[in-house]
Amino acid sequence: MFRPQIQKTKTLFFIACLSMLSVFVVSKSQSSIAKDGLDDKKKATKIMQKYIQSLKSMKNFIVNKNDIYNTGLIGVESSSITTVFNENDKNFLNSKLACTHPNFSALMVHFLNEAEVNSGDTIAVSMTGSLPGANLSLLAACEALNIYPVILSSVGSSSWGANRENMTWLDIEAYLFKNQIINHRSLAVSIGGENDLGENLSDDGIEIIEENIISNNAKLINENSLKENIDYKMDIYNSKLDINNYRAFVNIGGGASSIGYGAGKDSMKVGVAFPIELDDIISNNKYFLNSLAYNFIDQGVAFINIKNINLLAKDWGLYPPSTSISINRGELFYEIEKYNLKMILLALIINLGIIAAIGIYSHKQIKRRMQNEEFDSVL
Repeated sequence: MFRPQIQKTKTLFFIACLSMLSVFVVSKSQSSIAKDGLDDKKKATKIMQKYIQSLKSMKNFIVNKNDIYNTGLIGVESSSITTVFNENDKNFLNSKLACTHPNFSALMVHFLNEAEVNSGDTIAVSMTGSLPGANLSLLAACEALNIYPVILSSVGSSSWGANRENMTWLDIEAYLFKNQIINHRSLAVSIGGENDLGENLSDDGIEIIEENIISNNAKLINENSLKENIDYKMDIYNSKLDINNYRAFVNIGGGASSIGYGAGKDSMKVGVAFPIELDDIISNNKYFLNSLAYNFIDQGVAFINIKNINLLAKDWGLYPPSTSISINRGELFYEIEKYNLKMILLALIINLGIIAAIGIYSHKQIKRRMQNEEFDSVL
C-alpha cells in the first residue's frame, strides 16, 4: 500500500528524535551577557599580565612549586621577615595564589566602580607585603580607570607573600617603577607586623627590612608607637590631598595601622563598605577606632577592604585558585542566563525546515501517484 514519506514510521520516528534532541540542546544552552565595566576589566587584566611578564626579568625572580600561575609573586613559608605563620592551613597559601590571577585586577575594577570612584579621582591606599598579587591588581585597575593612588606600604609579610629577603614588596614595586611599568609607588614605608613596628620579628628581621627600605631609597615610617605611626601616615595623606577629597580608602592585607590591632579585623566585612556602615564595623572590631581606615570612613570616604581572600574571591570564581580559570571569563565579566535565543531560533529553523522539506517531498510523491493512477484508468 502506498504511503507518502511523511506517513512512514521511520520518518515520524526521525522527526520525533530530532525534536527531542532539539529540546535537550536548547534546555542546556546558555547566553552570556556582558557586565558593566567589561572593557575596563579586560584592560586591567591585560595590564596585570604585562606587570607579571615584566617581573620575569628581575634578578631574584623565582617560580616555586606552589606558584601555579607562574607569577613569581608567591614567597616562602617562613623567613626572617615573615610576620604571620600558618603552616597547616592550605587556605592561607591559596589566598595568596588567588590574588595573582590576572582576573583579580578585574575584581579591583569592580570594587572601585562599586565605590563610585571615577576617572581622574584620587584614592588613598595602604598596602602590605602579604598580598603582592592584590597590590599589583589594584595598580592595574587604577591604570585602567585613570585613577591616582596615594600609596603607603609596609614591608613585612605573612607566609607565602612577598616574604623572601631578596624580593620584598618594596623590591617588586621599585623594579617595576624604575622600568616605567607602573606609574605610582609608595611615598613612605613602615616595617609592618605587630603594631606596624615589627614587634613580632627578630632584631635581624627588622634590620633586614630597614636595610631593604634604605636600598630602595624609600622613606621609613618608624615612630615609637602604633598610634604615632598612624598619625604620621595620616599627615602624609593629608599633605597630598585633604582627606575629604579622597574618593576611597583601600586597604590590602591585615596591617595594624590600616584596619586596627587584634583578631577582630579577621571578621570584618570585605569588599566595599560605606560610611553608613561605620557603627556596624566598630561593633565587630573596637580596635578599628585606632586605624587609618577609621579616619577616612569617619569623614565620609568609602572603604575598600581587601582581606580574607577566601571569602572575597569565592563569589567571583577566583577561589580556590585553579589553572582552569580562564582570563576574562567568568562571573566578573559575564552574567550567564539560561537558554540561548540564537540556539532556540536555530533549533526551530532546523526542525521546521526538515518538516517542510519532508512535507514538500511527500506532496510531490502524492501528486505523481495521482497522475499515474489517472493515466492507468484511461488505458
